[in-house]
Amino acid sequence: MKDELLQPVLFNVITIVALLFSLFQIVTGASGRLIRTADAIHALEALTAEGVLEDDSIASGLTRNRDQRTRLDNYLIVTMIIAILANVVANYIGRGRHHTNTARIRELEAELRGLRGD
Repeated sequence: MKDELLQPVLFNVITIVALLFSLFQIVTGASGRLIRTADAIHALEALTAEGVLEDDSIASGLTRNRDQRTRLDNYLIVTMIIAILANVVANYIGRGRHHTNTARIRELEAELRGLRGD
């Protein structure tokens, strides 16, 4: 019985850990993204004020920023897929246990009725 109980709990723990990891990535990635965007805007405003319209360092910085956002988005998607699959497995295992327990309860009720002479 302990092994049957451990399996859904294990998959639920995997789900919770994956969701917490995603939440952490969103919080840390979003704050950094806002800071980098604000820095890029200030740099562009300074260049516009100086009369320089294009700077290679800003373009490469924005490209790095986009690449980092893409990686973060991919990590989040993979983590959420893992969480969803772990939750589906836990629910499937739990549903099987529910049917097994229901069948056993019916058997015990039938035995009890037989002992009472109903």
